Amino acid sequence: MRIEYVSHSCFVIETDGTKIAFDPWITGSAYKNQWHLFPKPIDTTCVEQADVIVISHGHEDHLHHESLIRIQKNAHVFFPFQWREGVVNYFKHLHFKEITEAVSFKTYTFKNLKITYLGYSLESVIVVECEGYVIVNINDALNSNHETAVDFLLAKIKTKWPKIDFLFSGWSGAGYFPNKVHYKGKDDKEVARIREQYFADNFCKFTKYLQPNIAVPFAPGFVLLSDENRWINDIKFPRQIVGRYYHEHFEKKTHIQFPIIYPGDYFIDTTFHKKSKYHANKDDHEIYSDLDKVFSKEIIIANQINFTNEDEMSELQTKLTFWLNKNKKLYNPKVIEDSIFSIKFTDVKKNNYFNISLKNKMPEVNRSNYSKKEDRLIITTKAKLLSLNLDKIWGGDVLSIGYAIDIEVFEELSLEKNLDIVCVRLITRYPIFKDDVTHNTSRVLKYYFNNPSLTNLWITQKIKLRPYVNKYPFNERDHWITYSKCDLCQVCKMPELDFEKLQSSD
Repeated sequence: MRIEYVSHSCFVIETDGTKIAFDPWITGSAYKNQWHLFPKPIDTTCVEQADVIVISHGHEDHLHHESLIRIQKNAHVFFPFQWREGVVNYFKHLHFKEITEAVSFKTYTFKNLKITYLGYSLESVIVVECEGYVIVNINDALNSNHETAVDFLLAKIKTKWPKIDFLFSGWSGAGYFPNKVHYKGKDDKEVARIREQYFADNFCKFTKYLQPNIAVPFAPGFVLLSDENRWINDIKFPRQIVGRYYHEHFEKKTHIQFPIIYPGDYFIDTTFHKKSKYHANKDDHEIYSDLDKVFSKEIIIANQINFTNEDEMSELQTKLTFWLNKNKKLYNPKVIEDSIFSIKFTDVKKNNYFNISLKNKMPEVNRSNYSKKEDRLIITTKAKLLSLNLDKIWGGDVLSIGYAIDIEVFEELSLEKNLDIVCVRLITRYPIFKDDVTHNTSRVLKYYFNNPSLTNLWITQKIKLRPYVNKYPFNERDHWITYSKCDLCQVCKMPELDFEKLQSSD
């Protein structure tokens, strides 16, 4: 058996002439030119010639259109069964012939491979069995999900596969929170580093529970190139210290290996072969220092401002009014009353604010050159990206995952009420579960009866606790904005680290 790491969350298992590729993002950018593959793949042939494509979920850095086009069309595609339809037609449109919507906890056989999905909401853990080896790919399905769901899935994995050879896991956060939420006294970089440590700490918790022979942190494999976001590249938790971190804070004595992989590196059975030039670097941060050379043209494009004209602004005003009216039904009226905010545009030359009023039966979007005195928060973004987000059913990913928004919050009470979630959701376009139930009733029921425990948890948070906006006991968020470094480490039950000292002594 051979396992090769390709890029980002993509790696390929080759066994007895069969190649199975995971989450292929192997070329181009994602989220409207905001995410860029880095380190770049060395050779994508093994992905393009794959016999099986296994996709964990629908985010663009895992379900990447431009990359899928390059893959041979006889490949059998696996995608998690979800309560809304459409994915089969999408793959058929790309000329794939064999498509399986994989039901959670059911094992599928392809030649000598066994493939099992374990899904929660829209994300999935994938387990592959081949040649007597068990490979568990968590990707980013468990990083920041609810503790109850995480514990449930880990227990299921451990019970069914007590001996695990490889554990692959995403390593980092993605999206605007908490890095792009600003509040008086908040040190954005310090909090961002603690947040990245939180994901690394979770990786170690998963590893300790599952006890694989080899644990591999393999993402993020992307960088941000806009001037206002490049600092986020530099706050990632250094993978090079994961072994030491695990030994010091989880198990002093362990059989587990923690190889650091880059594009082109591979395993033959369990033997690790380092092929990447990046192993000569001290850590990942040294690699990022080369971005100006690697992405010289892309950086220029990423920082160009393409101003929005008056006709486009008028169209956006109409679209946003429509979606505000539709999305406000997602929340309790008391929550909507608290959602007082404005939107500031960086690609509009004059009158570059939308003032949002939700008190009336029909929301109002008024254009001006200033925010309102009573605003609880201001969202800063580009008008063109806000408009694009409203044009497609999953368009909100462009803003929330793509780091295309900044949020300035003025009151701690607004943070406690998670009004940043509410206001961002009001201006973004995503599928609405109530509509899915109406239009895809049979699929919703099938999904539920295959995942009753996890679906009940999801329904409890999303519907029954609707007035409280994400206030489930194990999903508090405001402390990421208002707490000090020391307090954050305590509430997250993590050691307080000196990152500068750690990197210099590595």
